[in-house]
Amino acid sequence: MTRSSFVRSSALLTLLVVIVQTVWALTIPAFRGPDEPHHVNSILRIASGGGWPEPGDAMLDPKIIEAGQQSGMIVPDGEDFTRQNRTQLHFSGASQANFVDMEVADREDRIVLFPVEAASPESAEIDQMTQHPPVYYAGGALIVQAFDLEDAPWDRLVQVLRLYGIFLTIPLVPSIIYTARRLGASRPWALAAGFLPLAVPQLLATSASVTNDTLAIGLGALTVAALAKAGTERISWKTVFLVGGSLGAALWTKGLLLALGLPLILVFMLAKNEPLKKRIIATLASGTLALAIGWWWVLNIFRYGVIQPAGFHRDPPVGWSADSADFGNFFSTAYRTFTNSFFSSFGWLESDFPAIIGQGLIILLIVLVVLSVVRAGNTRQTYVILLSPFVGLLLLLYVQAWSNYLSTAAVAGVQGRYLYPCFAVLGGIFLAIRRYGTRGYRILVGATLTIGAFGYLWMLRSAYPGGVWANMERFAEVVGLPQFGVWLIVLVYVLVIAAIAMVGFRWAELAPAAGHQVTSPKRNDWLGRWQVARSRSREARHEHAGDDTSRRGRAVRERGNALPSPKSSTPRGSSAE
Repeated sequence: MTRSSFVRSSALLTLLVVIVQTVWALTIPAFRGPDEPHHVNSILRIASGGGWPEPGDAMLDPKIIEAGQQSGMIVPDGEDFTRQNRTQLHFSGASQANFVDMEVADREDRIVLFPVEAASPESAEIDQMTQHPPVYYAGGALIVQAFDLEDAPWDRLVQVLRLYGIFLTIPLVPSIIYTARRLGASRPWALAAGFLPLAVPQLLATSASVTNDTLAIGLGALTVAALAKAGTERISWKTVFLVGGSLGAALWTKGLLLALGLPLILVFMLAKNEPLKKRIIATLASGTLALAIGWWWVLNIFRYGVIQPAGFHRDPPVGWSADSADFGNFFSTAYRTFTNSFFSSFGWLESDFPAIIGQGLIILLIVLVVLSVVRAGNTRQTYVILLSPFVGLLLLLYVQAWSNYLSTAAVAGVQGRYLYPCFAVLGGIFLAIRRYGTRGYRILVGATLTIGAFGYLWMLRSAYPGGVWANMERFAEVVGLPQFGVWLIVLVYVLVIAAIAMVGFRWAELAPAAGHQVTSPKRNDWLGRWQVARSRSREARHEHAGDDTSRRGRAVRERGNALPSPKSSTPRGSSAE
């Protein structure tokens, strides 16, 4: 595969994944993404001139609550989006009202949300999003103004903002491909790594929602790619600025991106064949640059005394105390929530895959990651460094969740989607299966598309149960399209998946069995030149050996011609005169 065809193939795969994300965005009912009403409210508050209040001071505008009622997200008399008022998707197993039983407002009756107030006297729920940096929301406000969405009904507004979020995640697939290439993938195998987002349905659902996770996913992926470059090259000011700059930008999304500071330290401090002084300077310079660009969290320490202040306070149940805490119950609940919500838990942690499928996928993922580390070869150190934020994030999430559990009795904040900003690291999974060549490639592509298709069908059934599998009439009613429109959405999904399968199996024919070790050209040009010189030297020796053989053969023949005939030969033991 040539460089130009590789670049074109990467762009094609990125486009196809974006189309799949768009199908998800058009399929998921409005406000069904995690905290989606609150994200919409914060975007509209900035667009309305309400700015970015202190954490805990912003409130949900009453019009957002009314839109939640019209969409069937909350019950008709619900005054907020708390659990007791939210309707549940099919397969949730909850006892609350079911979404399928809710009446959804006709398209022409859906209200306009703009403008919203920062703290209306009628508001009953806090908008906790002001605990995050405002960049994602300011970008959304620009979209509202640029596309004249001030007069758009809530369903059209949500759809456009979802497309804005998908645009922010475009760096994900190229970053996965680039990271895989840096870890040693041949060009076809790097493209195989780019299929991985399709195998995580909840990643597609999250990226197709109105949420600041989309910006975190995009900038997190770029940071991982920069770290992969730094880990496979000699230290230079270019890698120092790339890592520090990308992480600094990523810090303007969510506090969880601070976990990427760990690989920043490791990738420079553990650089091979570099003097200690140079490693220390690179680490300090890159880290300082990241904090200087992403200064929001430093400012929080001066303003509030903590890195991230709480957006709202949850009261514990009556009679609860830390002595009542049950670690076994906490851990099992947190583990189940986390593992279920990595691949599924569509909606607000509602619709999980069957346990055998969800747990099976998690186990398979862990096995592939471990196996890829074992088979990583000379890029193992870089790969382990890139994986380190996963461990750090898990520990951080569990520690925070345990602290929250002690004070509120609620097990919250442990969700698989919090790992998505580091998702590009999983491009290294190809290391586990590249030895199987074309067959392994086809299995990877087939499994990826199968899991993704199952996830889409599961989400359809969860949101619109009925009929053979899904109630297409209800689907059309909820999203505000004619029935042929929703059938067209499903058809586009089928055609795109077929196209991805076709190109995937085509690329499989180009996949070598062992992969092609690729590290930094700057670091390893000498290795390439040495290998070429060695090959030429070997060929020269063979040619020289062939010439020697020919010369020896001629000499033997000449000596043979010069030997005396048997009749005139001197008898053994006599001397010649």
